[in-house]
Amino acid sequence: MFGFEWNEKEEREALLEAGEARGRINSARRLLTKGIVTMQALKASGCYSNEELAAIAKPL
Repeated sequence: MFGFEWNEKEEREALLEAGEARGRINSARRLLTKGIVTMQALKASGCYSNEELAAIAKPL
């Protein structure tokens, strides 16, 4: 049997963080598709993690 204690506050915070990351990725994708920014510029900004950049570059 596993010992697990559910923490509603921690779960809510994790969901908010995931939603924020998803929003950042979707915003960057929109900017890329409109030709406003390039992938190179996003990488150079230092504002995105490697995982976020991979998700941004992934085709929809």
